Amino acid sequence: MRIINGPHPIKTIGIYEIFTQYPRTSLLLSSRQLQILGTLGTFIIMGMIDITGKKIIVREARASGRIFLSPETLQKVRDDKIKKGDPRPVAEIAAMNAAKETSRLIPHCHQIPLNTVELDFSLGQDFIEASCFVKAEAMTGVEMEALVGVSAALVTIWDMVKYLEKDKDGQYPSTRISDIRVLEKVKRPISQPDAT
Repeated sequence: MRIINGPHPIKTIGIYEIFTQYPRTSLLLSSRQLQILGTLGTFIIMGMIDITGKKIIVREARASGRIFLSPETLQKVRDDKIKKGDPRPVAEIAAMNAAKETSRLIPHCHQIPLNTVELDFSLGQDFIEASCFVKAEAMTGVEMEALVGVSAALVTIWDMVKYLEKDKDGQYPSTRISDIRVLEKVKRPISQPDAT
């Protein structure tokens, strides 16, 4: 049975079919989710958006975010005294790896071969800001790749400075990641040169 909900087709199938026709999907669901959905008697499975026929153009996106840290931690970053090393180059590698794996992490994202992933970092009084720029020649946008990249960068920084940020109970009373957002998204023909 196929139900049309707006522009996207949705398939409704029974609990038996979820295991026989969609075995990989069933592995993504917890036993509690299966129990709840099983009582409803149906599952709703929605496929990826079909981008067949869309033109390949240059796609660019820039996302940024901040990790808020103690002044003492930030001073150790500035003085290159973090035990695991400078977190910024490690976070850059993490961001590049994560951006390239976006379609594995976010189910409806398409696999996009990326032309470049670039990271910038700036230190404020109580934060490190990361900015992730992604470019590809593709049929769909790369803003998710930029968001995943910047998120991975910030979490990597947290991992590298966590020993400094924990209180006596092993908690993080003031460390936080916030302000993750898309700053810019650009689409242009391949023949059109970069604005920079």
